[in-house]
Amino acid sequence: MTMTAPEPPRPETTNWEIIPLGHGAWRISDGSRKQTDAGRLVAYVDRNDTGTLEVLWLRSPCPTRSRYRDIDELLADLDAAVAQGTTPARSTRPNEIPHFPPA
Repeated sequence: MTMTAPEPPRPETTNWEIIPLGHGAWRISDGSRKQTDAGRLVAYVDRNDTGTLEVLWLRSPCPTRSRYRDIDELLADLDAAVAQGTTPARSTRPNEIPHFPPA
């Protein structure tokens, strides 16, 4: 028996790819990036026993919340972060630590 979850609805205005990973679990990727770009992967989403979505963000900065009622609310928050410029289009250089400069 194979457990699959239906793909949640996707808003037409985004380029997020929502890939089902199992019953109640998804991976969110940025469809505007190349398949080989590590920054393409945005988050992992799991539905817990209460129905709340718990998000593991893999890109930073990202929306500050990590729990959502539904996938539409999560994607709206992600879209808002992109519109405000808080989610980078590509990887950024880490903050320098004065006593440990980057190599």
